[in-house]
Amino acid sequence: MVVVVVGAGPVGLMLASELVRSGVRPVVLEALPSPSVAPKANGVVGLAVPLLYDRGLFPRRGPAPRFMYGGFPLDLRRLPDNPVYVQPVPQRSLESVLASHAGVPVRRGHTVVGLRPASSGVTVSVSGPAGSYTIDASYVVGCDGAHSRVRKAAGIGFPGVSDSRVVSRSAHVSLPLSFRLGRHRPYLFHRTPHGVFSYARFGRGPHLVTTLEWSSPVDSDAPVTLDEVRLSLGRVLGRSVRLGAPSGPGPHVLRRSTARQNRIASSYVSGRVLLAGDAAHVVAGFGGPLLNLGLLDAVDLAPRLASNDVSGYDAARRPWAERVLASSAEQAALLSPGAETDARRAEFARYLATPSGLRRVASTIAGG
Repeated sequence: MVVVVVGAGPVGLMLASELVRSGVRPVVLEALPSPSVAPKANGVVGLAVPLLYDRGLFPRRGPAPRFMYGGFPLDLRRLPDNPVYVQPVPQRSLESVLASHAGVPVRRGHTVVGLRPASSGVTVSVSGPAGSYTIDASYVVGCDGAHSRVRKAAGIGFPGVSDSRVVSRSAHVSLPLSFRLGRHRPYLFHRTPHGVFSYARFGRGPHLVTTLEWSSPVDSDAPVTLDEVRLSLGRVLGRSVRLGAPSGPGPHVLRRSTARQNRIASSYVSGRVLLAGDAAHVVAGFGGPLLNLGLLDAVDLAPRLASNDVSGYDAARRPWAERVLASSAEQAALLSPGAETDARRAEFARYLATPSGLRRVASTIAGG
């Protein structure tokens, strides 16, 4: 059996590792010539974490005592069966660990340019550094992100919506000590009458500041600047904050998003072409749910591929993506400005105070 995994991000490498664990040695293709050093996720949150522990990839640690949801701090110590696990790890470090664990060489600089159904699988057309070639594959799995070439080549739709009502800005910065010692705790979304902000520090690096504004002046064609982020934070807080440039080695985050994408592939399976991770679902989530969702896609899919029966994959994994989408919508509604949201938050606070309410929210964060 020849399984071609397209994409050497965390999901593709997790799938490769799980396939090797199931007795299948895949071919892994990656369009980028070298691993990305761009700052992306800062950790894994959810039930994928214990699976990483079970495979010996990270030292085992217990569930997280606290987390957040919709701007509410959660005391998860109230739950005797807390399912929320957190593994802090930069995405590039996670990819390195997974690649080493899989033990499968990644063909870097190899881009999928076409797929053609064959009698017993799929013929994959590839453009590589040494020229073009084809692979006769039993299965092809697109783990190649939101703009997946595999999904497009297979003709799989990607329905959903693009919400342009919220402008998000993030930057690595140097924060004044007076701010860090103030009343706003790190690692939480703080809602104000003018928007939402958060700040956090991962390891010994600079602080990462993020703002969300529902009505914000923006020139989407202009490059984002640190001063733009500073002004945004000032509007959200209602007072100015002195932000300094980040110190230490980069690359550093400095980005703006003017559209929040919520899309799920019309099918995770088309013949012998399958999707996992962001190729299958992109949700403007809160609290980092997508990496957990994608890693669990991979863990579910690998034994199905090894047994040559993928018939139940879409039905098994689609509900979890839909659940993350519903959670994102719920949290956005809890964070938006206005008196109507104030009333909604008061009701939700009462719900969280109940054991069943906290358990439901924790289960949603944990995913599956």
